[in-house]
Amino acid sequence: MDPTDLGPGTATWLGGTGLTLFGGFLWLRKFLSKDAADRAMDNADIFTLRRLNELLDSERVARKEAEARADQFAKERNELAAAVGRMEGKIEALTSQVAQLTATVTSQSEEIARLRTKLGDIK
Repeated sequence: MDPTDLGPGTATWLGGTGLTLFGGFLWLRKFLSKDAADRAMDNADIFTLRRLNELLDSERVARKEAEARADQFAKERNELAAAVGRMEGKIEALTSQVAQLTATVTSQSEEIARLRTKLGDIK
């Protein structure tokens, strides 16, 4: 027997094995490529979620600051309304006092005029 003779069908067997290995290699490459793409998508999803969480946190902080400013404005508005109410009360009291003083001045002026006429009659 010839030492280079590997027997009948050896080339077919080797060719089939080679084709099977080559096919397995292509499938593995495609599988790993798909897995890498999935990992990249997962990383993108994770990054997107992180970014959205950061935006949500910044919006929450901004909303809290806006609420604090609104509360401050409401407090100042209430204080100003109370001050206006106090001033209106004081204006009413002063108006009443002016009316009373005007009446007093008028009555005293009349009294002075009466006394002058009486003095004029006496002279």
